[in-house]
Amino acid sequence: MDTPPAPTAPRRRDAAATRAALLSAARELMAKHGVEGTSTRDVAAAAGVNQALVYRYFGSKEKLFAEVVKEGAEGSESEIDTTPLADLPHTLLHRALLRPETQPGTGSLSALVTAANDHTVRAHIRERIRNSFGDRLAPRLEGPDAELRAELLAALITGIGFLRGKIGTPAISAADHELLGYYVDLMSAPLLAAPDGEFGPSSENVGQDPG
Repeated sequence: MDTPPAPTAPRRRDAAATRAALLSAARELMAKHGVEGTSTRDVAAAAGVNQALVYRYFGSKEKLFAEVVKEGAEGSESEIDTTPLADLPHTLLHRALLRPETQPGTGSLSALVTAANDHTVRAHIRERIRNSFGDRLAPRLEGPDAELRAELLAALITGIGFLRGKIGTPAISAADHELLGYYVDLMSAPLLAAPDGEFGPSSENVGQDPG
């Protein structure tokens, strides 16, 4: 009589791989449908796992989205800390354009923009921008209005990604990375250099009587 094979131990789930799959699925779905249009069931199905694992690893859909935002900021923060200012706009643009979701017609930064009508989502976006640009870049800038100038650079890079991927405007979508980088460098140079008296008004002198 044949002896039945001993039962094999159930294969342990690769927690890191599952978590990464959920983040990838959430990023793609939220880019297409926004946070409100994306359910945890949708995310789990796209990742090929049980819906309960979304709550095991992240706790809620809102916390899952927060991790998507945080993941998107990783890497750019160290670049903001260490990249020479003259090279920073081109570096940030290059990073943004290398993301699959920022290719023309595929969604760009819409995971953030589409979902920005939700107050919790807006708080996460503000925190990401404040941490990356307000807390890290602004202290590196000389002269007045450093935080404003840092946020304007964020607006420039984010706006290009949005128009290229989500909206698909023809000129930005067709331009190659080097051409976009050339104009981004031109536009961002005044933001990164310390304004002199002839540069224009600042928050320190707007409204003052020139006489």
